[in-house]
Amino acid sequence: MVSKQAQALISIYDAASNANGWSYSLDVCVDYVQAHGANLLFHENDKHSNWRGALHSASWRDSTLEQQVTARKHFEKYDASAWEFVHRHRKQTLFVDTDFWQDTHQLEKREDYRFFKDEMGFTRKVGCKLNDNLCWTDNIAFQFPSQQNTVSQESLQRIRFLLPHAAKSIELWRTFSLLKSQYKAVLAALDHVKIGLCVAEPGGSIIVANDEANRIFDLGGAISLGHDKHIHCRSEEMERSIRHAIQRSCATSSGEDTIAESFHVAGSKEKKQVSIEVAPLRDGGAEIESRFSGALVTLIDLSSELEINSEKIAKAYKLTASEQAVCGLLIRGISVNDIADTRSVTPETVKTQLKAVYRKTHCKSRVELTRLAIKADPPVS
Repeated sequence: MVSKQAQALISIYDAASNANGWSYSLDVCVDYVQAHGANLLFHENDKHSNWRGALHSASWRDSTLEQQVTARKHFEKYDASAWEFVHRHRKQTLFVDTDFWQDTHQLEKREDYRFFKDEMGFTRKVGCKLNDNLCWTDNIAFQFPSQQNTVSQESLQRIRFLLPHAAKSIELWRTFSLLKSQYKAVLAALDHVKIGLCVAEPGGSIIVANDEANRIFDLGGAISLGHDKHIHCRSEEMERSIRHAIQRSCATSSGEDTIAESFHVAGSKEKKQVSIEVAPLRDGGAEIESRFSGALVTLIDLSSELEINSEKIAKAYKLTASEQAVCGLLIRGISVNDIADTRSVTPETVKTQLKAVYRKTHCKSRVELTRLAIKADPPVS
């Protein structure tokens, strides 16, 4: 019999490629953490984006229209200050409502608490933001039955276990939803993504690879695809690490392990490096086969001039026009000296601007900055 923890993981990764699965996933997670209900709120911080909404567990879906209108119209104002508090802290830092409203006796007399206790059956709340990327906002909240005065440590521990998986699944969902909206498919449309993407099965074989992944493999540099369909590296240690990451990610997507993602850089020389990210993948749309559990391997050729848009991170992280310009050129793989020549400034000026970019984006290298830009604005043609 599959454990409740495994069921929760499977449902979370199913939802990454099949958005219709999120409501079911919330129900499974509510059961696993022994809560009463849950909400997942998400939106792009670009007001022109359509990627926004709210998803709810059964206790919310089964409430009356009148209850939903009352909660939204009259009580959302109370949560605003709480979420503002949450967003001043790092991602996946879990807070109970009593962390910022400590007088529980007075709190439970408040109109919204009386309503939720009497009408919806819950009192205590727990929530956090899932990702730190300023280009989008995603919050998750759990509510607990009114008869519980406190949230148990076991429930909090179980929520913390789920958070990195929910965060990774939502990150994948943003990219997959773009593919779905444009091409009515996810895995079948991977060639429209301008970074390397491939799907590995539990044995380690690559069973789907897009054009960019095949181009990177064909370079025969730090990483290649062998006749056995396995990823091979010049470094035996790196090869073992990647195979282990694929095995663990496949096991996680079937509920048998607990890794949310793994990141590697293959190649010793910067100009010939490939960044490799491995994450759990479930084929929620049954494009490969029903209930397929595998791993998504993302490859970025750091030696190529990457056509990645930096506008979203520039806006989200408040980069100046000059900072955005040098950021975009660095992501493309242009050297500091060549950036200086292109912009008719000194290398020292470029270095100063890049220091500001790294400080504002909390990145420490070109690789981190590139990954941030790709997550903010997936390069889908």
